[in-house]
Amino acid sequence: MKKFVAALISVVAFSQVVTAAPYYTGIGCNAEGTKCTFGKPSKRVLNWTKQGSVSELGNKCEKFLANIEGRKNIIAQNRPVVLDYRNFTYMWSKKIDQNGQAEIICQVEIHSELENVKIVSETYKKLNWVCDTKDQPGICAHLKSECEALRDQALQDSTVLDATIYKGGSLAQGEICYVATAKFK
Repeated sequence: MKKFVAALISVVAFSQVVTAAPYYTGIGCNAEGTKCTFGKPSKRVLNWTKQGSVSELGNKCEKFLANIEGRKNIIAQNRPVVLDYRNFTYMWSKKIDQNGQAEIICQVEIHSELENVKIVSETYKKLNWVCDTKDQPGICAHLKSECEALRDQALQDSTVLDATIYKGGSLAQGEICYVATAKFK
């Protein structure tokens, strides 16, 4: 009898554990949403990556996670938000800063535990022909400081969890900066 009661209590206790948001939803999807016959993204899971200096993100990305958690707490004052962080990784990039230190790359899966709260990545703004200074040779339509100002501007939106700058380039458009946001829908 004691074993039966203990088993019953453990089943009830473990059934209350919240499962992570499914990656995909649709026909034939399992509970995790990883194996689907016909599925579409649930928009409740976001792989978020940010690259920066150790002083900005922390030695092991602790500031990166603290900033996301802090923004979540601010947003949660106005709307219900429950997030779970999974598959956190960090690594060193090949880019070296002025002090001779490699930049750090932080990555985390952000799961929205509420069905009606979606989290998506959006491009806030894209600038072409970006230069460090106006004195730099070649075509220079925008400065890197403008990209940073756009990132700060994107963070003013009350639905934005985090914002970052991605860099790229092409022969036709020169150096490009994308300001991307992790945003609640």
